[in-house]
Amino acid sequence: MDETENRAFRIEFGKSRIESLTDGIFAFGMTLLVLGVGYPISVQTFSSTPLVQILRSSFPDFILYMVSFLILAAFWVSHHVQFHYIRFIDRTFLWLNILALMFVAFVPFTSSLAGFFYTSRLAAAVFEVHLLIIGLMFHLQWRYASHGRRLVDPGLDDASVRRVWGASLVIPIFSVAGILLTLLGIHESLFIYFLVPVVLWIRIHR
Repeated sequence: MDETENRAFRIEFGKSRIESLTDGIFAFGMTLLVLGVGYPISVQTFSSTPLVQILRSSFPDFILYMVSFLILAAFWVSHHVQFHYIRFIDRTFLWLNILALMFVAFVPFTSSLAGFFYTSRLAAAVFEVHLLIIGLMFHLQWRYASHGRRLVDPGLDDASVRRVWGASLVIPIFSVAGILLTLLGIHESLFIYFLVPVVLWIRIHR
C-alpha cells in the first residue's frame, strides 16, 4: 500500500469512528447483562414463594452480573488507554479490533450461562475462557500497534509501551487463574475478578 492510499484509508476509517463503534458495543453489551438477572422460578409459583428465597436463588445471577459488568468496564478502560497512544489505524488493526468486539458482544450469553449453571465447572470455564480470548485479543492489538511504533507516536517511550502492555495482560492472567480454580472444583473462582479493577488501576498509574 503506497502512502497516498494509506492516507486515504486513514481518513475513511479514522480513529474516532472506531472509538465510537467500540463505545457502542461496550454500552450495548453492558446493558444486556441485566437481562441475565431473572427470576429462577415460574410465574405461577412466584406469588407463593417467599421473597428471601427468590433473592437467594437469584444470587448467582447478581454475582455474574457484577463480575461481567466490572470486567467489561475494565476492558473498556484498557481499550481507552491504548487509543490514547494510538495515532491512526490500518486495515489489520481495524479487523483485530472488530474481531475483539465480536467476542465482547457475546459476553451477556456466556455470563448468563455461567449464572444459570452456577454449580457447573464447564459453564464457569466457558465464561472464563471467553474472557481470556477477549483479553488476548486486546493484548494482541497493542502488540501490533506498538511494535516498531507502527501505529503510535515514534517518540513514545518504552516505559509507556510496557505499562500498557502489562495492563492488557491483567484480565488474561486473572482468567487463567480462574480457569485453574474452576478445574479444581472451586466454584467461588469468579470472585477473584472483583480484584481486576484494582490491579488494572495500579498497572496503569504505577
